Amino acid sequence: MSETIVMPKLGMTMTEGTIVEWYKEVGDPVNEGEAVLMISSEKLNQEVEAPISGTLLIKNAEVEEQLEVGAPIAVIGEADEVVVTNELQVEQTATAPVEAEAIDQPAKVKKTEGKKVKGNRIFITPLARKMVKVNNLDIDLIKGTGGNARITKRDIQRVLAGGYDYQAESQVAAALATPAANDESVGEGLRPMRKAIARNMRRSLGQTAQLTLHRKANADRLIDFQHVLRKEIESADLDVKLTLTVLVARATVLALRDLKKMNSHYQDGKLTEFDEVHLGIATSLDDGLLVPVVKNAQQKTIGTLAKEIKEISTKARNGQACGDLLTGSTFTITNLGASGIEYFTPILNTPETGILGVGTFQDELILDEEGKVKSVKKIPFSLTFDHQIADGAQAAEFLNVLVKYIETPYLLVL
Repeated sequence: MSETIVMPKLGMTMTEGTIVEWYKEVGDPVNEGEAVLMISSEKLNQEVEAPISGTLLIKNAEVEEQLEVGAPIAVIGEADEVVVTNELQVEQTATAPVEAEAIDQPAKVKKTEGKKVKGNRIFITPLARKMVKVNNLDIDLIKGTGGNARITKRDIQRVLAGGYDYQAESQVAAALATPAANDESVGEGLRPMRKAIARNMRRSLGQTAQLTLHRKANADRLIDFQHVLRKEIESADLDVKLTLTVLVARATVLALRDLKKMNSHYQDGKLTEFDEVHLGIATSLDDGLLVPVVKNAQQKTIGTLAKEIKEISTKARNGQACGDLLTGSTFTITNLGASGIEYFTPILNTPETGILGVGTFQDELILDEEGKVKSVKKIPFSLTFDHQIADGAQAAEFLNVLVKYIETPYLLVL
């Protein structure tokens, strides 16, 4: 009995995945649990394993093609097995091939000699079908170069760039003079992770009303507090790395607990405020960015928070982060202090309402209570928020509460 490999859902927000690499070809033997291919989502790359032992009978997509979550990718079964599946539209396994989904023909396109004979079976991948609809193309005039003459993403791109395969160039120019803009072009030519980041950023900016406020906090007492805790940790011989990022994260969690408006999601016209704080920690990689999540951060002590931030960041950098670790955040922190950046404008990690940017320390001269000049260290914060959900005054209040915890750090342990 054959089994179908479908595009897995690696995270709560994943809607489609990209084929990165095939480890097996049609006809190759596979063992249960053996990696068959590598896929990429907006969050990470992951290998897809064979559910059973057998032979790879069908591949339904090629490298760089995208499939929606749940769409069939491949079929594994016995070498001589006849597989019948309408979903895969596979010619060699059915007595009569399944025709591609009917697509309205644009009235302005006139068919000419040399095109396909009407009635021929047409096979097309889900992504190519979507591109055909978006660009109002005539599917009968496109030559498929995939397996079983299946029309793929590359075929659609070829037609958009140079015209139909079965039509005169003059007619092609008229038909494709003004192709419709579509999301498929975003990040074109980039590696899968960068392409996913590009799409997410464009989507974020297009769906939200983003505004950024900036504010500095005196960090002298926080630094002193860090030194005290480090001495206690060393005396107790605990394996805890207490960075200032951890203390800022703790202060952020407490501020979100006080102001739930910022600890919320706005999605599909619905605003959801959370009691639990699932804190995303933006982590830079060589070829992109991941946001692993500390779940229920409001329940963590400073020591536990330090251990979990270190653990999830390490997993993200080493490519060991699973889908659950990269989804479900209610608020995100991104730190560019190590790069020497003071202020910046973070882009929302939708559907979150806010994201906090942390900059590098700044030395400033101030007058103390006795009127004497002294040097202090300040942390610059950049808070980007969705103005649809919160007003400037509410975002400013959040920053004020955050600064209160930074400047009176012993509140972090209460």
